[in-house]
Amino acid sequence: ATKMAMNSGLVLLLLGALSSATRVNKPNIVLFLTDDQDILLGGWTPMTQAQKLLNGNGTTATNWFIHTPVCCPSRAEILSGRYFHNIRMPTPAGGCMHANEDKVNPVNYGYYLNQAGYNVGYFGKYLNSCPHDPQPGFDCPDCYWFANGGGSDSEPGGYLNATFWTTNGTYKANTNGEFSGYTTSIIANKSIEWIHKVAKLGKPFMVTVAPKAPHVPSTPAPWYENEFNDHMAPRTPNYNASSELLQDHHWLIAQQGPITAQQGDTIDELFRNRWRTLLSVDDAIAGVVSTIEELGLISSTYFFSTSDHGYQLGQLRLPSCKLNVYDHDIRIPMVFRGPGIKAGGTFEYPASNVDVAPTMLGLAGADQFAAHMDGKSIVSMVVDPNDPNVPTSTLEHIANTVVDDDSWRGFHFVEYYSLGDVTRTGHLVDDINSNTYRAVRYIGPNSKMGNMLYAEFTAQHDWNFTNVSFREIYDLDKDPWQLHNIYNDTDHETIQQFHAALVKQYACNGSTCL
Repeated sequence: ATKMAMNSGLVLLLLGALSSATRVNKPNIVLFLTDDQDILLGGWTPMTQAQKLLNGNGTTATNWFIHTPVCCPSRAEILSGRYFHNIRMPTPAGGCMHANEDKVNPVNYGYYLNQAGYNVGYFGKYLNSCPHDPQPGFDCPDCYWFANGGGSDSEPGGYLNATFWTTNGTYKANTNGEFSGYTTSIIANKSIEWIHKVAKLGKPFMVTVAPKAPHVPSTPAPWYENEFNDHMAPRTPNYNASSELLQDHHWLIAQQGPITAQQGDTIDELFRNRWRTLLSVDDAIAGVVSTIEELGLISSTYFFSTSDHGYQLGQLRLPSCKLNVYDHDIRIPMVFRGPGIKAGGTFEYPASNVDVAPTMLGLAGADQFAAHMDGKSIVSMVVDPNDPNVPTSTLEHIANTVVDDDSWRGFHFVEYYSLGDVTRTGHLVDDINSNTYRAVRYIGPNSKMGNMLYAEFTAQHDWNFTNVSFREIYDLDKDPWQLHNIYNDTDHETIQQFHAALVKQYACNGSTCL
């Protein structure tokens, strides 16, 4: 990225050139949001159409993370642009996986974009405890609500014959009905239908397309169920790692037993089915992009494609799920395309799901609605204001932006509060006593501490980290698979630097967040 802080003379020049026939006032925005799609274990590999349409014609973020690696908190952070400590419940009791929905639903990005003049539509998985009625912003006359909490983790009701709550009442999918009752196809086609409708209304639109895939039960569409039959889950260096390699990790990891041959087979089949479900997501992305092209809106539309967290498939003897502090769970795909965004480019700065809402509001020129958010807009770092197709609202946002390459954060902040004892495929993947944590993940051009992870662990009841019981430090340049905890070999001054940065970000709110 190039530094794009703009002086007032250049701003006036650019805003004076708005007679360009191709420039619109406000862009359309499309967000593709998957569930459990990793990047580290090849989760983007089956997305061959998206690779061409989005990566090839847009910019790929190489250090994009999530803040809390579990569904409801992560989605709450995407919707609100807030870190979890600012939207969580006051104690471990209640909430949607500890998220306070009253701090999310009334102030979701759809509400603010609607206030900024957008028609907004939501199609697919919202929060796990999904409201039946359209949420603020999605309740306008031409807006649309077609949402659920992801449905069941088994069939029927997961990918097949799922139920959605909509603007027009309850929708019950049927495998003998439209789109073969397959949830990803339904979500894609319903969103395309709505785009066709609102594109004619003379207002910009923002649509979220949020399929359940590749979340369990990872049921493929019938037409893809025999793909990837010869594939296995990646046998990364930390797959089924030895007890000796895990003994210096916190209790949840240190106590793991080996992955058996039978459990390995289960992991492999889950891996194959995850990829099979992603083929339908790839079709959905291709269908939506094609629709935007057919409507002549490609030069005035921004696309984002990301996930709510990563995944594990045998890493550190964790056979499935997420919930952990390591890169396989907190790194996610993110690619963006649109006017002024470099084709085939990369974005190397650490950014996350809390930056999505401020970025979309920035594109819409609605900076005032993002002022209270903890995340920051990346628009000025990825959009070239000299491109004649960059919308007026986006240019104005860039002109008013103080964030640039030099001032962007040098680390990513993580926090997670245990959901209790969670077992998958015979292994504990979360526990109430050792797996509540907060961490800083140093990486990217502005990191002052190299490529590092510093994490503090405690029990769930220690809600505010007043009695941290364990710490881990990894140098990912030397140890990319996080097998060697070097906390005991790290000098006190360095540990204090890590801790100070962590505590500061843990207490941040709005403008005080990096």
